[in-house]
Amino acid sequence: MNAWFNKSVVVAAGALVLAGASMSAQAQSFSEGFNGSVVPTGWTLTNNSTRASTGSLWSVAPGILDSTGAVVVPAFEGDTYALVNYTSVGSGTGTISNWLISPEIFGIQNGDTFSFYTTTTPSSAYPDRLEFRLSSAGAGVDVGTTVTSVGSFSTVLATVNSGLTVGGYPTTWTQVTATVSGLAAPIDGRVAFRYFVTSGGPSGANSNIIGVDAFSYTSVSAVPEPATWAMAAIGLMGLVTLRRQRRD
Repeated sequence: MNAWFNKSVVVAAGALVLAGASMSAQAQSFSEGFNGSVVPTGWTLTNNSTRASTGSLWSVAPGILDSTGAVVVPAFEGDTYALVNYTSVGSGTGTISNWLISPEIFGIQNGDTFSFYTTTTPSSAYPDRLEFRLSSAGAGVDVGTTVTSVGSFSTVLATVNSGLTVGGYPTTWTQVTATVSGLAAPIDGRVAFRYFVTSGGPSGANSNIIGVDAFSYTSVSAVPEPATWAMAAIGLMGLVTLRRQRRD
């Protein structure tokens, strides 16, 4: 299991009817808590940072550690979460463009919502930035090959600390939500977390460490229409009536 440290310590740290409606609703949504010792199956890692060949990818770990190895930022929920830091750049100073890409999501449509929690270490002196992007290219994971390329992930759903200001990134677990809009029709695609920091790296003026936890996707299709609930209620009433008749 990886240990992650912050930069300040200079280490690379009707019963049946209703149940049927519920199962149909949940089929369009999912969540990921990044629990375990490795990045979950289906998630894709790509590091396009400067000198990325010797840099670090996103990982899963119990938390951000201090110089003694004690956890100073535990998980928002569960025991571990996704982490990435300034060692995305292999050495010196450079631009960080480090990607954590979700599994393919089917039928993304206007009104769908994404949510996640993110934080950096308390009192961080090195600004961080996170982009949350959407691709409509189905199972594709193309993010290009340069520090500035984004490939098919051309839609920005949310940005945390876009101006790269000191103190601009949350230092406690903070929820970020994004609602899909502007689509002409439903799409199949993926979303991605992009750790994007200029003048980053071990010698850079920017970049420290960030964590992501409690990611979720909810489709508007997962919320049954009133007519659906009415049909379910009628079905449940029929079951109850039938049972009473049999008892009588």
